[in-house]
Amino acid sequence: MEELQDAIEDAQYVTAISSVEDGPRPMVVWEIPTEAQLAEWKEKVKVLNAKKKDSPSLPTPFEFEWTLSHALGLFLFSAYLKESVGDYVQINFIEEVIRWKSTRGRFRAEKTSFIESNYLSMPSTPDSEPSATTTTAVPSLPGDAALPSLSPSTMENGKSQQLDNVETLSKIAPIDNPPKTQIVECNLSRDPTVLTPEDIQEIRARNSGPPMSRIGVGGKVLESILNKAEKLRKSPGYESLLKMHSKRGNLDDNEMGEMGNKLSDRTLSRGCATMRRLSLVSHELPESLFDEAEIIVAEDIREKHWAGFQNSEYHTKLLNFLWFHDRTVVEEDFFIIRILGRGGFGLVHACKKGTSGKLYAMKVMNKKRIKLKKAEHLALNERQCLADINSPFVVNLKYAFQSKSDVFLILDLMTGGDLNFHLSQKGRFTKAQCLYYGARIILGLQALHDQGYVYRDLKPENCLLGEDGRVKLTDLGLAIKVTPNLHGAAGTRGYWAPEMIRRDERGSRSKYGLMVDWFSFGCCLAEFISGINPFRSQTALTFGLEKGSQTKEKAIDYATLHMDPEFDEKKFDEDAADICRRLLDKNETTRLGANGSCEIMSHPYFSDVNWEDIISDRMLPPFVPPKDVNAASQSDIGAFVEDKAYRETVLSDADEAVYDKWNFTNSKAFDAEVIEFLIYERETGKPLLPMHVNTSCGCCIII
Repeated sequence: MEELQDAIEDAQYVTAISSVEDGPRPMVVWEIPTEAQLAEWKEKVKVLNAKKKDSPSLPTPFEFEWTLSHALGLFLFSAYLKESVGDYVQINFIEEVIRWKSTRGRFRAEKTSFIESNYLSMPSTPDSEPSATTTTAVPSLPGDAALPSLSPSTMENGKSQQLDNVETLSKIAPIDNPPKTQIVECNLSRDPTVLTPEDIQEIRARNSGPPMSRIGVGGKVLESILNKAEKLRKSPGYESLLKMHSKRGNLDDNEMGEMGNKLSDRTLSRGCATMRRLSLVSHELPESLFDEAEIIVAEDIREKHWAGFQNSEYHTKLLNFLWFHDRTVVEEDFFIIRILGRGGFGLVHACKKGTSGKLYAMKVMNKKRIKLKKAEHLALNERQCLADINSPFVVNLKYAFQSKSDVFLILDLMTGGDLNFHLSQKGRFTKAQCLYYGARIILGLQALHDQGYVYRDLKPENCLLGEDGRVKLTDLGLAIKVTPNLHGAAGTRGYWAPEMIRRDERGSRSKYGLMVDWFSFGCCLAEFISGINPFRSQTALTFGLEKGSQTKEKAIDYATLHMDPEFDEKKFDEDAADICRRLLDKNETTRLGANGSCEIMSHPYFSDVNWEDIISDRMLPPFVPPKDVNAASQSDIGAFVEDKAYRETVLSDADEAVYDKWNFTNSKAFDAEVIEFLIYERETGKPLLPMHVNTSCGCCIII
C-alpha cells in the first residue's frame, strides 16, 4: 500500500512539474481583507515606516513613489494606463529605462539606441499628441545600421552642425510611435526619487524649449542625453556591435542561446574581445544618463493619472494583494506533493502554494531534533544567510514560518536533480557543461562572499539544476560570516581546503576565510572534467594509506594536505590542468581567487565564456534535464524515527523564543508570484480560478 501511495505521489509530482509552462494552477482563492482589516493594516504600515528613522529617504506609504517602487505596484499601475486609460508611451519609456539600468556591455549599447530611437525622437506629426493605439513595429534590438542616428548633431562636410530646433530633429527621425508593450517580467520596479520639489522644478526648467521629443523631454535635458549617447556610436566597439547585429538577423534570445552553446567548444576569443570592448564602451555611459528624463516623464504621469489610478479597481487589487503579503504565512498555505530528500532535522518536500499554484521546495526542520543536536544556531544561521542572499545563482528563500513543532523554509524548487546525480549518469561532463556550470558556481560563490559569507559546503550534491538546466547553489546550513578567528573543518571530507584541517605546532586548528571555497571549487571543477574528485580517488586513498594513515578518512585528509594531484592529458587540456592546479594550491595566499573571483573568470580556461550572457542569464544551459523524478525514491529517503530521546524532549518557552524572528516573506518573490498569476489572467482574458473552490468560508473570494 505504501508503494502504491509513493507511485501516486510520483505521478502527481511529474504532472505538476510538466504542466508549469501551461501556467499557474491555484488550489484555493486569495483571501480579501474586510474594510476594517484593510484600514488597520494601512495604519500599521504607516507606523512601521515612521519608525525607520535611519532611512529618511523612504517614500510615503501608498503614494506614487512608494507604489512604483514595488514590482507589483508598477505592474498594476502600468496595466491601468494601458488597459483602462489607453496612454502607454510614457510608461513604456519608464519601463525601458528600468531595464536599461540592469544591462551591461552590448545589451546596454543596444538598449541605449532603442530608447533613443523610440522615445527621444520627434513624432511624425510634431503638433499632434502621441497616439495610444499606434503599434507600428520597430526593430526589437535597435543599433542596426539601418536605424537613423538621433544625436544632437549631424555631419555636413566633416563639420558638426548642432540641432537646436524641433524641425531639424523631426526631419532626422520621422518615425511613428513605439508599439505598446506589456510588462512580462516579474521583477520590474522603479527606484523612488529622493529629490525635493525644488530639485524637480529645476530639472523641469532645464527641460523647457526645443528640441522636444515624443515623450515630452526636451531642451537641455534631451541635448545632454543625446550628446553622451553620441560617444557610444563613435567608439570602435559600436561598429563591431552593428556588424554582429546584422549577421545574427532577427534571432530571438533562445536562438541566440542555442547558437552560443553550439560555439562553446570552438574558439570565441575574437567575439569575447569584442564583448570586452563593448563593456568598456557601455561604462562610458553614466548610470544617471536617463535620470532627468525619467523624472520629468514620471511627474507628467503622476499629474495626469495618479488620482484616476487611486479610484480604480487596479488600486484596490494592489492593496488587497499587499495586505495578503503582510499576513502571517502558515503551513496550511501550502500543499505537499512529494518527498524530495532528507536533511539533518527533517524532510524536504515539493509543494504548491495554494493561492498562486506556484511550485516550491519546503524544507521542514523539527524543533525537537534541532534541540537534541544543540543546533539552533545552525538553523538560525541558514535562515539568515538565505534571507541575505538574493542571487540567480543561489537557491532563494521565498518564505519562512513556523508551527508549534517545526520551522519551515520555502525555497526555489529545483526539479532537475543535483550535479552529482547527473555526473554519475554521464561519467563526466562535456567542455560546454563544465564551463557553464563552473561559471554559474563562481558567480554563486561570489554572491555569498559579497555578503561576507563563506559557503564551506561546495560539492556537486549541493549544485542543483532547475527544470531548464540552470544550476544554483543550495544548502547554506554551513555558510557563516567570516570572522578573524574562524576555524574548524565543516562540509564534506575531500572538498575541505588544507587550511581547514591543518594544525600548528601546538595542535591548534588554522584560521581560514573565503579562500576555502575556491579550493572546493577546484575539487568540483576537476570532478566535472574527469568524473573523479582528486582527493576522493583511489590514488589519493592509496597515497594516504601508504603514508601511515589507518582509516579511509585520515587517508583522504593526508592527501588533501600533502598530495599534488596529477591531471590526465586525455581529459585535461593545458588550460584545464592549469586552472585546477592553481585552484588546488595548498597555500591560500597564492591560490587562484586570492584577488577575487575575477581572477578565476579571466583564466584562459574560461576564455570561451561570454560572461555578459551568463550574468544576465541569457545563455541557455547546454543540458536540459528530463521532466521526471530526478531524486531518490521515497522509500530510499525514508523517515525519521521518533525514539525515546525524541519523545522525552520538551520544548520550553525559552526554546520557542529562539525562533521569535524566524518568520519571513521575500517581497520580491511574493510580487513575482502574483505578477505571474496576473500575466496568465491577462493572456487568457479570464480570471484564474481554482479547480475546486471551497466557498464555505465567507472571507475567501476571488480578487
